[in-house]
Amino acid sequence: MSTFITIPTKIVTYGDIDGELNDLIEAKAAYDTVVEKHLINQLTSNLKQEILTIIGVENFKMKYPHTLVLFDDAMSVFKNKQLPLFKKLFKNRQPRITYFLCLQDIIGLDASIKANVDTIYFFGGFNRQKFNLFYYQSSIPFDKDKVWE
Repeated sequence: MSTFITIPTKIVTYGDIDGELNDLIEAKAAYDTVVEKHLINQLTSNLKQEILTIIGVENFKMKYPHTLVLFDDAMSVFKNKQLPLFKKLFKNRQPRITYFLCLQDIIGLDASIKANVDTIYFFGGFNRQKFNLFYYQSSIPFDKDKVWE
């Protein structure tokens, strides 16, 4: 499949992620303005390249580029509600960013995050007790037993 679809990726440390996300959100806002107001010819080549590089696209042909952000082993990052990264989870819907949180255990995850989950993937080794706890704190619109199967 990788020969058919090229997905630009960027690996960032947790120490740098807040600044990187701020840059991404700002670049996406600039991209949207350029596309909606037909300003492509008014940009310098350096500014065009900067916007496109940050977003990970080649040109301004895509009307609404979407970004996937994967947080590996994310529990420690999202335990503190005061961290800017925690707050971004709830206000970044407009810039079309989807967050994937890879978690080993969901027990310590704040209920406000669990309540905003709309898709979940469980991998082998996840026990039924933890699944039940998460299921009742989330907004999964399917029968619990069918999801577990």
